[in-house]
Amino acid sequence: MKNPLQPFLVGRAGALAKLEKRASEILTLTAKVKQALAEPERLHVIAAVYHDDTLVITTDSAAWTAQIRFAIDDLRKHLAKSGEKTFISLKVKVGRE
Repeated sequence: MKNPLQPFLVGRAGALAKLEKRASEILTLTAKVKQALAEPERLHVIAAVYHDDTLVITTDSAAWTAQIRFAIDDLRKHLAKSGEKTFISLKVKVGRE
């Protein structure tokens, strides 16, 4: 009987390997975004991802979205210094951990 999970587990081209790579990229970007922000704001960042040319930051509370938006210039400079791609727009949304 063939293992139904085999396509997800086979080699580096498997879907599980791609998912692991994507998760690692998100964690790395999130860490870089947190480093670029001041202490109060960085504590409330849950995740950061790129959607095309938009940097999307998810926070744990709506109270922090405006403060993070105001830090757009610092975010651009810090992320460019750390080798990340340049983003055109910033979207800050509220999510859950």
